[in-house]
Amino acid sequence: MGLPVAIKDFTKNPVSSIAVLSLCAVIYLYIDVKATMQGQITDLQEQVEQLQEDNKELQRQYIELAKSIK
Repeated sequence: MGLPVAIKDFTKNPVSSIAVLSLCAVIYLYIDVKATMQGQITDLQEQVEQLQEDNKELQRQYIELAKSIK
């Protein structure tokens, strides 16, 4: 499968070739950033869940301590 536009066409009009390459670069960067952000969101969700569990445990310990002080 070849390119839809020949290399000769790019050399005839360098401005459009730069525009096409820039568009490809922007699309690649958009996809890359989106994937990176999704990975970060997943990691942060796991951290939040762990912190919520830790918070519940600390609250339980605090309640036990408050009861034992009475």
